Amino acid sequence: MKDREEMTDTIEVLKKGMKNQLESATVTLQLVHQSDDCPENISKILYNQIGALVFCNEELDKLYECLNLLDSLIVFSKIIA
Repeated sequence: MKDREEMTDTIEVLKKGMKNQLESATVTLQLVHQSDDCPENISKILYNQIGALVFCNEELDKLYECLNLLDSLIVFSKIIA
C-alpha cells in the first residue's frame, strides 16, 4: 500500500511540475512578446508559440481530469467486486 501512495505522490508532483513549467514558459514568452525591444517578426512567432502552450496546458487539464476519473472508476470497481 505504501508503494502505491508513494507512486501517487510522485505522479502528483510530476503533474504539478509539468503544469508549472508550461505556465512559466508561457509567462516568459509573453514578457518577451510584450517587450518594446521585440522585433515584429519575432513577436508574431512568439504569439503563435504562446497560443500553443496555452492549448497544451488546457489539454493537460483535460487529460488529468480523465485520469482522475479512471482512478475513481478503478477504486469503485474494486469496492463492488
